[in-house]
Amino acid sequence: MSFFQRTEDFRPEGFEDVVGELVESIRRSFTGVVVDHLEDLLAVPPRHMCLVDRHLSITEDDRDYTIHLLLFHVIQMRYIAIQVQAGRFDPALVARTRYTLDLVDDLVRVPEAHRSSVGVLLCTDGPADKEPGPVAITLYDDVTPAEQAELPLALELTAVIDRCLDTRGAPPSAAP
Repeated sequence: MSFFQRTEDFRPEGFEDVVGELVESIRRSFTGVVVDHLEDLLAVPPRHMCLVDRHLSITEDDRDYTIHLLLFHVIQMRYIAIQVQAGRFDPALVARTRYTLDLVDDLVRVPEAHRSSVGVLLCTDGPADKEPGPVAITLYDDVTPAEQAELPLALELTAVIDRCLDTRGAPPSAAP
């Protein structure tokens, strides 16, 4: 006989809302940490990139699109939009990132002066059917291999997420 018999699943009213808000807060905090480290890595003179904005929100048709890090490559004269997804990779995120790049091209870029924008989608974890670990999708359409070499590489970007997720006590800025 058990003293604690459960007759129904008891959860306080609003429990799911509180948990949902907590999870979203953790995701925003982690995204902020990743963006901090990406900015430190990329927005430096030797990389020829400068910071334009962080957590830039663009609204179109009552939908918000957030660019977590918007950089400008001063040699290539193009914007680089970086999206960070704290969670699993979903192919639909690629389409959303491409659409966000189109918005940058339409609303921010000056066609007479700037080349088309490029982007990166970073996810902290791969798809459910793959090996766990960060995923970086580079959207460098119509960019020559020489120009791609000057842009952020998928391997270095996933290494940033690995360092941010490192639970062994090493500071995130330490080399892997």
